[in-house]
Formats: sequence, C-alpha cells, structure tokens
Amino acid sequence: MVYDYFDKYTFLCEMYDEDADEIRELCLNFFPFDNSIQVIDAKKGKNLVKRVQLPTLKVEMLQVGNIVNIFSKLLHIVDCAPATHKKLFHNVQSTFALIKPVPASLHGKIITFIMKNGFRIVRMKNGKISKDFAMEMYQHLAGSNMLPIIIDYITTGEVIGLELVAPNAVTKWKECLGDTDPLTAKPGTLRRLYGENKVKNIAHGCSSVQEAVNMLDLFFGYENGLPRIQFRATVKDCTCCIIKPHVIIDGNVGAILERIAVSKTFYISAIAMFSVKLQNAQEFFEVYKGVLPEYEATCIHLAEGKCVALEVKCNDPKLNCVCEFRKLCGPRDPELCRQLYPDSLRALYGKNIVHNAVHCTDLPEDGEQEVEYFFKLLANS
Repeated sequence: MVYDYFDKYTFLCEMYDEDADEIRELCLNFFPFDNSIQVIDAKKGKNLVKRVQLPTLKVEMLQVGNIVNIFSKLLHIVDCAPATHKKLFHNVQSTFALIKPVPASLHGKIITFIMKNGFRIVRMKNGKISKDFAMEMYQHLAGSNMLPIIIDYITTGEVIGLELVAPNAVTKWKECLGDTDPLTAKPGTLRRLYGENKVKNIAHGCSSVQEAVNMLDLFFGYENGLPRIQFRATVKDCTCCIIKPHVIIDGNVGAILERIAVSKTFYISAIAMFSVKLQNAQEFFEVYKGVLPEYEATCIHLAEGKCVALEVKCNDPKLNCVCEFRKLCGPRDPELCRQLYPDSLRALYGKNIVHNAVHCTDLPEDGEQEVEYFFKLLANS
C-alpha cells in the first residue's frame, strides 16, 4: 500500500502516570509513510510527543488490547478511530483452532503455517479435553459412525488450543485447513501437508462465528475461578523458557518450538500465551535488578506484547534441565552467540541483548519457581 505523508492511524490509549498516580487518556497517531508517531493528551489537547520516527514500532503491534512501548512509556491501546477501524480491522474476526494429538515435532511447523497465512495468535495453551468438550466440538457429527472414533482419538492425547485473529478468520481458517480427508485436500493446505487420514487430520476449525465464540469460552474460559481446561505444567524437574514479544511479531514462535522439539534432549510439557503487566515483569526479573544494565528495558519489553511461556523438561531425567537448556539458548548477547554458538536460539532469532528471543532460567534452583510464577500465579490472577 502506498501512503501519503499525512495518512495516519489513530488510537485511544491509556497510560499510568506514576507521578500523579492516575491513568491518563492519550491519543496515539501512527503515520505509516515514515513510521512516525505523535502522542496527544486527549483531555488537554496538548502535544506530549511531536511527530517523530519510531522504527521499532510496527503496524502489526497496533491492535486493540495490545501494549506498545513509546520511548519507554507503556501505552495500552483501548480503542481506535472509526476510519482506522475501517482500514485496519475491516471484517476482522476471531476463530478457535485446535491442534489435534500429533507428534510434538509438528507443533512448530503448524504454528509457522498459521502465522505465515496471516493469522495473529492471541491465545494459546496445551491441554487435555474431556469427552463432553469433544462432543460439543463435534456436535455437527451427531449420529455419524465416525464420531466415537474421533472422540476417542481427540481425548487420548494432548491438544493445543488457539485463538486466531484475521479478516474473515472463520472462513479463512477452514480454507487453510483444507478438506477433511487429506487425500482430497488442496495442495498447500494444512491437512494435505501433514494429515494422515480423516481422523488424524491435524487440526479442527469452527464453521461459524458463534461456534467459535462458544469454543473459545469452553477452552480458555474460567469457572469458579479455575480454568475449564487445566494448564499442563507440573512444576517439577523443569526449566522455564519465555519466548519474547518480538519473536511473536517476527513470526518465529513456531521455529523456536520446532528446534526445541527436535533437539532430542528436551520436550515441552506445558505451553501458554500470556500478557504480562510491567509490575509482574519487574517482579519476575527482580533477581537481575542492579545486576544487568538492561533490567528496566528487559521488563518493558516483556510487558509490551504477548509472550509464550514454556515448561521444558529433559528426556533424560538424570540431566540438569536448567543447565542443559541454557546451552540450547546460548549466551544473553545474540551477537556473541552468532560468533560462538551459531545454532543457539538467541543466535538464530535474537536481535540484541534485550530482544534476544528467549528468557531461560539461569540458576538451577530457580527452574520450578519461574515455571510456577507463570503457570500458577499469572495463570490464575
């Protein structure tokens, strides 16, 4: 798309003002012509930030509900102007996707496929579903002799549920899946690429917006303060890996999951997507306060977008999982990684010492504690 110098997208944001101890309403203008921004105090009509280029901000980050980093100030996007909505979010929908019980080596490939096809993943976690959940999901097959076989398959292994967002997401996801039978699915569709048969056909999709709303609530919703589908973390003999927000924006989540899965040393026992508040990021990284010069910037980055938390375990229980996984991640500085450990996660997907792809537990005694922080504390807060 060709932009004029004056073309802009306008967003209503909220920012916590520590000095005044209040939430301020701000107007954020984004100018795609030169990737510049302007921030205005909505009530006073006063320019807080005159138009200036901000190369780190991408239009993909400008989603209602997201938090964006504007010169180390975190702005929560709560709404957008009608003209902006028409241009950026026309016919944008959410749909529910379920990755069926498949080999872990395929999880990364499937998620990469999803992101390359223009979907944003806004919620994700692994879990096991009950027969009742499966019956609700496949109610359209009531009376079919295939239903008992499908129910048995879908409930015997782990699945990954996702909320996908895109224009006309419901129809688009069904098209990306392809025909129920992988043999008759169009070339390039997910089921044609990785499906085995009509039952083991990789993933599930909803047929309507209302069905998607219902299934999203059943999978990600809470009842009596507890998640309907329990998080899978055991918080035992594990290490913690946090895939940072910039990786999600760059579309490299699947690649990192795949490298962990095919490493032969590790397996992912729990996965979930989180939005982390700045105060939680500061608490989580508190051990680095006064130790790492990048502490504040690291906290801000974790809070400025979605992240993916993993509980990682070793296939060999005799190994120290924390120490072994640190080797796969590489040193904190991606530039150093690229020189010394070119196949490490940070060498391949990191940009700088703050945007270094992943956080991994540093101290052997902290692995379980860090996993617990995400999968017990944040998951239930």
